[in-house]
Amino acid sequence: MMKKIFKVCMCGLVAATLISGCSKKEVKETTQASTEATESSAQETTALKDLTDIENGKVTLGEYKGIEVKKDAVEVTDDEVKQAIDQDLAAHEKQVDVDRAIKDGDVVNVDYAGTKDGVAFDGGTAQGYDLTIGSNQFIEGFESGLVGAKKGDKVSLNLTFPENYQNKDLAGKPVVFDVTVNSVKEKQAAELNDAYVQENTKSKTVDEYKEETKQTLLQKKNADADQKVKNDIYTAISANAKVEPDQKAVDANYDNLITRYSNQAATYGMDFTTFIGAFTGMKEEDFKKAAKTQAEEIVKQRLIVNAIAEKEKIAITDDDRKEVATELGYENAEELVKAEGQFEVNDYVMNNKVMEFLLKNAVVK
Repeated sequence: MMKKIFKVCMCGLVAATLISGCSKKEVKETTQASTEATESSAQETTALKDLTDIENGKVTLGEYKGIEVKKDAVEVTDDEVKQAIDQDLAAHEKQVDVDRAIKDGDVVNVDYAGTKDGVAFDGGTAQGYDLTIGSNQFIEGFESGLVGAKKGDKVSLNLTFPENYQNKDLAGKPVVFDVTVNSVKEKQAAELNDAYVQENTKSKTVDEYKEETKQTLLQKKNADADQKVKNDIYTAISANAKVEPDQKAVDANYDNLITRYSNQAATYGMDFTTFIGAFTGMKEEDFKKAAKTQAEEIVKQRLIVNAIAEKEKIAITDDDRKEVATELGYENAEELVKAEGQFEVNDYVMNNKVMEFLLKNAVVK
């Protein structure tokens, strides 16, 4: 069963800050995960289209200074602090060997061999596999069939693959899994005490840790509130402007969005359709519709941002690129440009600079 390895930001690095709500942290996670995957994969990727000389369309600006927006009040409750700490404790749970029958929630290490009509089938055999009972990683009956067994037991499971199973040779077919239980481990939640706090956090006591957690949540909520302010400012400016995006520019940006996801799929050794389903939870058709809408919004945003930059004489400097490179976890601007492209980096930096200008010239209540 696929696990989400990283959060895919719909915009990639392109024009992230105003219309999509992607944070710099999310862009960093996306680019780093993609880079790590690329380094561990030999599959070829496709180059993005150079958008430098593409005509984006026409724009007539309306009012863009003095925009009135409201920032939501921010507070963190004791229940939210407790929930965050409980999640942290769960993430640090331990697995302890137990000498008893398997029950739901246990982590078992197993060897298994699957056969259909007495013949082993591809992907049906493994040794030393760690499986959490109740996680539904295997077909129905596999995990529940191990409940009650103990370390050292050998269990034969007579099961049937689902009718809609992706491998048509196995779909709806009866099979047998011969399973050997190597070990049984029980999950034990971490205990909140000073020792845990000192080992896993920057704090020294439980009380300090609670305050640290509260401040972290406050920072996150403030960041979300700030992003909403930015989005509201842009929404108002967009409503005041007349924007006519060029279809060729929209198509080129759409192609680049699809290319980005295709490249990410390749780095993980997956086809495009499977990747989209696993990492976005969308059907390919729905994803492409969303990507077309996103591409048009990117072009509209670029027209507005560049028009404001030209009118207010806002320019990009080497220091701006260096600052963004540092924020996104790159050693220098050259490394960032190599990974994302000169146009994309400049586009991202300009969005940030224009947004800061708009914030300074807005009325935030």
